[in-house]
Amino acid sequence: MAVFVMLNNYMHDLATAVFAVSALAAWFLLRSRAAGSAPDALRPVIDGLVRVGLLALAWTLAGGVIRALAFRRYEWMEAAGRSQIPALVVKHVILAALVVTGLVVLIRVRRLGRAGLSGGPSR
Repeated sequence: MAVFVMLNNYMHDLATAVFAVSALAAWFLLRSRAAGSAPDALRPVIDGLVRVGLLALAWTLAGGVIRALAFRRYEWMEAAGRSQIPALVVKHVILAALVVTGLVVLIRVRRLGRAGLSGGPSR
């Protein structure tokens, strides 16, 4: 079980990073395309980044539940004791802001793409 929890924790952190990078990359590519400095052929790439980002977000949330349930048994450091709680709160506030920002970006990317404001025809 401990190995499963460890792998889940790694994948949870990786999924969070993939989500953030996917959202930013989709946004930058869409903006470049809207400005006319990128070809219309990028539309499938942008759509793919949105899908990857949403899949990564789903894994982040699912892995986060597993991580929260296993935290006390596998991650709680007795030496740090209660002092680790403020650090975890700060970490999760930052990551929650990252996720909310990423969701806003992905929603805007989808809306812009559907409205045809991205510099070319949308699907």
